[in-house]
Amino acid sequence: MHALAEAERAGVAPFDALAASCGLEEDALTATLAASLGVGLVGPEDFEGEPIDADAYALALRTGVLRATTADGRSRLIIAARGPRIGRLALVGRGRARQINVALAGTRAFADLLTARAGAALAERACQGPGLTFPKLTVAGLPAVAPVLRYAASATLLAAALCAFWFDAVGLAVIAGSGLLFATLNGFRLWLACTPPSDRKPQRRTADRDLPLYTVLVALAKEAAVVPGLLDALEALDYPAAKLDIKLLIEEGDRETLGALEARPPRPGTEVLVLPPGGPKTKPRALNAGLLGARGQFLTVFDAEDRPDPDQLRVALEAFRCGPPELACVQARLAIDNVADGWLARQFAIEYAALFDVVLPALGTLGLPIALGGTSNHFRTAALRSVGGWDPGNVTEDADLGLRLARLGWSTRTIASTTWEEAPLRLWPWLKQRTRWIKGFMVTAVVHGRDLPGLARRLDPLSFAAAQLLIGGVAATALAYPVVLALILWRGLDGSLLAPAESLAGAAFAGLHVTNLIVGYSAGLACGWMGIDRRGPSGLAQDLFTMPFYWLLVGVAAWRALYQIAVARTTHWEKTAHGVSRRRAQPDQV
Repeated sequence: MHALAEAERAGVAPFDALAASCGLEEDALTATLAASLGVGLVGPEDFEGEPIDADAYALALRTGVLRATTADGRSRLIIAARGPRIGRLALVGRGRARQINVALAGTRAFADLLTARAGAALAERACQGPGLTFPKLTVAGLPAVAPVLRYAASATLLAAALCAFWFDAVGLAVIAGSGLLFATLNGFRLWLACTPPSDRKPQRRTADRDLPLYTVLVALAKEAAVVPGLLDALEALDYPAAKLDIKLLIEEGDRETLGALEARPPRPGTEVLVLPPGGPKTKPRALNAGLLGARGQFLTVFDAEDRPDPDQLRVALEAFRCGPPELACVQARLAIDNVADGWLARQFAIEYAALFDVVLPALGTLGLPIALGGTSNHFRTAALRSVGGWDPGNVTEDADLGLRLARLGWSTRTIASTTWEEAPLRLWPWLKQRTRWIKGFMVTAVVHGRDLPGLARRLDPLSFAAAQLLIGGVAATALAYPVVLALILWRGLDGSLLAPAESLAGAAFAGLHVTNLIVGYSAGLACGWMGIDRRGPSGLAQDLFTMPFYWLLVGVAAWRALYQIAVARTTHWEKTAHGVSRRRAQPDQV
């Protein structure tokens, strides 16, 4: 009776309300339902039927119905134990259900069956992503480059950096070019810092009955340590449980994560999709598999260690309802909650505060393209499908998707809701993660830079310039920063840095460069300071003055990323371990 009342209040099927609230294990509940309806249960023989293609997989996962053929050639209707079809099946009657050979499957068993039937077809489709409709906007669509050419290009860039120390003309050219790039990017950052955010927490609360079905995708890879916390965070979302289409995406063979899910089972109705092998084992590949069967009108992505604000889905929905029809995505703010873990975690927190509390909200206010964060992006599912989903070959799939959305006429905004994350504790895991991010920025710049005139026609001049600065500019400055810093130190040691200028032009050049350095540090400090002021904690302010050393580490990661591209490790995904911190604070204590 409680489930019936909840179903009426939330506008969901009665059995879905029952499954979400009764506390019973999913298989036991499904078996009890099947017995009460007089129908069979899915068995091992159903997993061995004839294969289905990716389209049939997607249709069955979205509808909860698969028409299969048994080993003896009879037709068999396999129905997932969810949705209004359960009520219709009850109305058919026990005798009629037996005549048409109906079998019930729990949510997880139904997903396992479909994955087993689809197999290689599912793996192939997940690896295609936007390549099906926009092949030139993917890493796979890039023309093949011979190894000798990759090595030659990288060696030329390295040689130019080394020559800057030995030849004055080369050194001046490097400083001048870098100075111009820094000046442009610094001016852009200062402009963004002066732009107040326009996103506000909505005051209206939509009735549960009027809320749409919402898909939540979480890609897991060797995440056993964080499974309990993840499930707690998902189950704490302020959203009717029966209106959540949660899909946990796991690679085949990940016994650690599957074992953790057996020890701490998710709430009934949560799908665990064990992905078949094939193609790069990357997060975007897993997300594409989840997108195929997404049932929600809206969709979001969370990372394994995330702790989103409970009302985040409601905040995102209000942003969509108040925004224009072309609004395809809203990005929540990301923040770090393990600042007690040392200097590196504190610098990471400052960086996130500057990016997600200052820069991205300003970009959203100005209507400029946003390089998405890898989590807590909320999409109109139809819009996400229209751009092909995620590029499985891009290791920074979020930034690529943000630029592709803008290129294809969609807009992105930010929302005033926070997801708390864990920063790496040690230098080596941090360096691998940052290498992957910058490598993805470099690759995204190449993918979308293949047709700059076409990109310029798609975007207005300001959006085009912003896209270049946000993707290519960030990667280029990360490469240039350690070289310029070392060059200044080199010239300081040999005495040429402080020597009187031989001409007025030389003095003007030196003054411009010094001013540019001061403005650059000031822009970084300003964004960091404003981010701390908006996000906190205030104790991070003392770490602002060591940010230049942190930027130097970013430069090392950039050169490491360039090396990986040179040796054809463009799609190599260096996994970041989560659940290593024991000093994560509660959101109200950060």
